[in-house]
Amino acid sequence: MLSAADKGHTEWVSCVRFSPSPSAPVIVSAGWDKLVKVWALSNCKLHTNLIGHTGYLNTVTVSPDGSLCASGGKDGTAMLWDLKEGKRLYSLDAGDIIHSLVFSPNRYWLCAATTAGIKIWDLESKVVVDELRPEFPEVSMKAIVPYCTCLCWSNNGSILYSG
Repeated sequence: MLSAADKGHTEWVSCVRFSPSPSAPVIVSAGWDKLVKVWALSNCKLHTNLIGHTGYLNTVTVSPDGSLCASGGKDGTAMLWDLKEGKRLYSLDAGDIIHSLVFSPNRYWLCAATTAGIKIWDLESKVVVDELRPEFPEVSMKAIVPYCTCLCWSNNGSILYSG
């Protein structure tokens, strides 16, 4: 149970993830207060505030080894963070609101679901290796085109699921 002294989020919490790192298990949360918060699993106390976004956050994801997390939201920027050091490594421009992020389980890739489509970045080169766009029949000017709000890789990394 958190108390006010634990300095929780001041706005809606939009996403919470667990880090699988055996050496430093943490919980990572993202909120509409533009913050990513890292909590120590052992005592549920705030470990670090990760500051840098300029808009509300929709999503946070943790790398398969638990060393990194990525966050994204309204500002259209995917920020990569070192969880051990508590610092930002770099940012990737998605060009649109980010609804979901997921790391590949077997490649050094980060995938972002945006209003326009899905971007897949290679994290070593920091370039987009693929961009997936939905194909919908023409709709009226008043209709809202559906967009992807969630992503998940298969365990072996061969299939990216979206919804």
